[in-house]
Amino acid sequence: MAEKSARKQVRYERNDINAVLKKTPVFFNREQPVKILNISKQGLAICSNQALKRNNHLKITLCFIKGDSFFLDGQVVHSFNKPGNSEDDEFVELFLGDSVLPIPLPFKYGIHFEQHYPQFRDYLIESGCKNGFEVQRRGFYQRQTRLK
Repeated sequence: MAEKSARKQVRYERNDINAVLKKTPVFFNREQPVKILNISKQGLAICSNQALKRNNHLKITLCFIKGDSFFLDGQVVHSFNKPGNSEDDEFVELFLGDSVLPIPLPFKYGIHFEQHYPQFRDYLIESGCKNGFEVQRRGFYQRQTRLK
């Protein structure tokens, strides 16, 4: 049986970044908010309520809570689609008037950035080090201890 290779790219679990995706070409596509599971200088893992296919090209907008934004090009390289609801689904809250509606995000994807973005890379690392965000070194969803 083949052994899975370990991920060599350091990934950060960050809760201070909002992400929006838009498929390209832009035929009838609208911006789609997603939830970031983890992020690195070369890509990110997300949950979405939109079905995407491998090799879909995307325009990605990353907005940090401190006000900085980055506009990146990416491509879907991993797809962990599973139709239907499950207890493993991630959820996002949608605010409608005075009520809150939980929206399931059953689709999980790995997105690779199509270019190197030195300013984004530097900002991601520097802001993560300052805020002590959790780092993942192995596996797609495995956790490691927080760096101090």
